[in-house]
Amino acid sequence: MNPPVPARLTDQVKAGIVKMIEEQGLAADAKLPTAEQLCTMFSVSRTVVREAVASLTAEGLLWSRRGSGVFVRLAERPRINSLCMQEPQDAGAVLEMMELRMSVETEAAALAAERRTETHLLRMESALRSAGNDPLTVSGGSNTDRIFHREIAIATGNSRFLMFLDDLGYLLIPRHVLDTSVESEDDRRKFLAEVHAEHYGIYEAITSRNSLEARAAMRTHLEKGRKRYREWTLLQNMGISNSVL
Repeated sequence: MNPPVPARLTDQVKAGIVKMIEEQGLAADAKLPTAEQLCTMFSVSRTVVREAVASLTAEGLLWSRRGSGVFVRLAERPRINSLCMQEPQDAGAVLEMMELRMSVETEAAALAAERRTETHLLRMESALRSAGNDPLTVSGGSNTDRIFHREIAIATGNSRFLMFLDDLGYLLIPRHVLDTSVESEDDRRKFLAEVHAEHYGIYEAITSRNSLEARAAMRTHLEKGRKRYREWTLLQNMGISNSVL
C-alpha cells in the first residue's frame, strides 16, 4: 500500500493541472498528458498525480476512460481559487466547512420536508439502510453519509443544493484531514451509531413533512459533527487518541 501523500503536495499538483488547462485553453473532452508526463511536469510521484487527478475528477473538472486517458470535463475554465479547489488542511478549515454546510443544509432539510415525494423517501431510506447494514465502511462510513445528504438535496427540487454538495465532493465529509485512527472497533461502532441515529431523526422529520423539525434535526446533526471535530482536535493536540471521528 502506498503511504499517504501530503495534502498540500496534492493540492499543488491540482492547482498546476488547472493552470495548465487555463493557459493552454483546453476545451471540454481535451485529453490531458499521460500520468508519466504529469509526473515529469510536476516532479512528483505517480501516487501524487493519481490522487490529484482523482480529486479533480470527484470535483467534476476531469473524467477518465479506462485505457484511453484523462479528459477535461468542463467547457468553462475552472478557477484555481474556487470554493472547493483547496482541500481543508487543518481542523480550523474543517470547522469552517461545517459552518458553511450548516447554513446551506439546514434550509435544504426544511425544503425537503415540504417537497419530498415517496420516491425521495425510499431513496433516503435505502441510504440509511446501507449505512446500518455496513457500519464499518471505509473512511468511517463517509460514503453512505454523503449519499444520504445528497438525497436530501435532491428532495428539495432545487438543483442548486445538489450542485453545492457535488461541488464539495469528498470534502463534504473531510474526516481524513484530521488523520484519525481507529483505537477500537467499539469506539467506531458507537460513533457511527450516533451519526446513524441523527440521520434517522432528520429522515423522520422529512417523512412527517415537518420543516421546522427537519431544519432543527439537521442543525443538531451538523452542530454535533462540529463538536466532534473540535473535541477530537483538542485530544489530538494533547497527544490523546481515544475517540474516532
